[in-house]
Amino acid sequence: MAMECISSDKLKERVLHGGEFIAIFSTKWCGFCRALIRELERSRVDFDMVEVDISSNDDTAWDEYGIEMVPTAVLFSSGREVARRCPTYDGLSVNDVRSLHEMRRV
Repeated sequence: MAMECISSDKLKERVLHGGEFIAIFSTKWCGFCRALIRELERSRVDFDMVEVDISSNDDTAWDEYGIEMVPTAVLFSSGREVARRCPTYDGLSVNDVRSLHEMRRV
């Protein structure tokens, strides 16, 4: 199943509406981002996720959400950030994202 790709403006709306979801911050030029998105789309995940494309040079999401590297996965719940996973030297994996989802149960 294809993951919905949204802008940072749409992300703001989604965060304001509350609910729980994981946002994967990515760029078009990042090979690790593309690989992670493909992996997530092929895996059987049972939680709500969106891809947030922050490729644009004028995108304020880098600063607004404190994104330093991509891909970065952020768990939002009830209108606020609950947890995040930043990439290591090898990027992020599906298991990294799954562990982020598990943090909500703690």
